[in-house]
Amino acid sequence: MSNVVPGTKIPCRVNRTLDVGDFSILHQLTWFNMAVHSNSEYAKGTWFKERSLAAPVIFVVADGLVHHADTVAELLAKDGYEIYAYVGIDNVKITTPVLFGDTLRADAEVVDFRPTKNPKMNLLIYKNKAYNQRDEQVIEYTTTMMAMKKD
Repeated sequence: MSNVVPGTKIPCRVNRTLDVGDFSILHQLTWFNMAVHSNSEYAKGTWFKERSLAAPVIFVVADGLVHHADTVAELLAKDGYEIYAYVGIDNVKITTPVLFGDTLRADAEVVDFRPTKNPKMNLLIYKNKAYNQRDEQVIEYTTTMMAMKKD
């Protein structure tokens, strides 16, 4: 029986606390330097009252939690597959702002694992939701990856 079936949990082994240094480096690397993310005086006048993490950067952190220590690769390897390509993400929803000191954790599970026209390739579709330390969901999205059968 396959290990990669709908409902299979993808183990997420770490949580990640984001501090001021994380915010600074992530925003500089991604060029998300809008005032709400980079100007603390400006941010005081927003409903956040402080700088918040940019939405695309929240995705990067949440997806990193899922892929930490190759947990997706490990799951696929049990059935003789390896990650071939990251195909795309769909239905991204940012549901709560991420602020300094928030600790994020991920909760991912397989939605589908199906063959393609190429008999060596399958599509892995998983849904990830990330939460802060107050168990408030901060993001959810669906990822599609190509998985290749190992020889």
